[in-house]
Amino acid sequence: MYDELQKRYVKEIKTNHEQSEAIKSLTIKINELEHHLGEQRQRIEQLECKKVSWKTSAVSGKRSGSLEREVTSHRELSKKEDSCCSQYLELLLKEIKKLKKENKKLSTERRALKNELAGLDKEFFEEVEDLKRAVQKSMELNNQYEKCFKQISVMYGLPFTAHL
Repeated sequence: MYDELQKRYVKEIKTNHEQSEAIKSLTIKINELEHHLGEQRQRIEQLECKKVSWKTSAVSGKRSGSLEREVTSHRELSKKEDSCCSQYLELLLKEIKKLKKENKKLSTERRALKNELAGLDKEFFEEVEDLKRAVQKSMELNNQYEKCFKQISVMYGLPFTAHL
C-alpha cells in the first residue's frame, strides 16, 4: 500500500511538472505568435501606405502607357500579397486560438491537480517519511535475520534456501 501511494505521489508530481512545462511552452508560443501577428499587421499597413503613395504619385505624374502598365502590375501584385498575407494571418489566428484553448485546458487540469495535492497536508507527508524509514529498518533487520539463518544452517549442516 505504501509503494502504491508513493508511486501515485511521484506520478502526480511528474504529471504536474510536465503540465507546467507544457503551459509555459504554450504561453511562450502564443506570445511569439501574437508578436509575429503584430509584425505582419504592421507590414501590411506599410505595404498599404506604399500602395497609396505609389498610386498618388502615379496619378500626379505623366500618363504614359508604360506607367499605367506598372500601376496595373503593382495592383495585381499587391492583391496577391494581400490575399497571401490575409491567408497567413488567418492561419496564425487559428493557431493562436488552438493554442489558447489547449493552454486553458492544461491550466484547468493543473488547477485540479493542485487542489488534489492541497488535500494532502504536511502531516501526510511526514507520515509517508516515517513509513519510508520503517520499511528501510525492517529491510535491514530482515537482512540481518537472513545472515543469522545462513550461519545457523552452515553450523548444523542444513541446506539454506533463500526464498524462505
